Amino acid sequence: MAASTRADILATARELFTRYGYHHVSMRSISDAMGISVGNLTYHFPRKADLADALLEQELQRVLMAPRPGLDALDQCLRGMLSSLLENARLFSDAAMFLSIPALAHGHRDRVARLRAMLRAMLQAQADAGLLDLEDKPASALDDLTDLLMYCHLGWQQQMALFSLPPRQALEQAMGLQWTALRPWLTPAGLASLDQLRPI
Repeated sequence: MAASTRADILATARELFTRYGYHHVSMRSISDAMGISVGNLTYHFPRKADLADALLEQELQRVLMAPRPGLDALDQCLRGMLSSLLENARLFSDAAMFLSIPALAHGHRDRVARLRAMLRAMLQAQADAGLLDLEDKPASALDDLTDLLMYCHLGWQQQMALFSLPPRQALEQAMGLQWTALRPWLTPAGLASLDQLRPI
């Protein structure tokens, strides 16, 4: 029963945070939406920050995937990261918000580092498969490319807040931009694979 209550609390908090934004949702509003006491809510999650932390970890676990060769795998990885931002736009509307909440800052930095490590490993898998060209590049090239794509996500997140594109169109636009950025890094085999994956 406790696991079910915890899952219900997380689902309700996610819905309210997504609808109103983290700062505009109180523990009382979550408990009221569930029809439970604040005491019951705080038994499972003592602070609102604990709820947000659990939701962010839950979302990260949904996005993380094992690295494997193939541009379809890289496409799935990038699409999953962007979809997460799109589906949780209100929760992630301010990239620095979680760093400004001391109870969330450490966990947030750790999650971003794990997400970055996954993306870097996915890019390394493409290089190992001969699809991504890192030869004759500086030793920092893989880290630089990883950071470029991570920053691309942050910029896209801010753009979503400024311009209202339909979600599917926004996602496809972002995917197109990322592949445009990746194209010069691809080997001839990688370019042939990309043309199959994303026909011009």
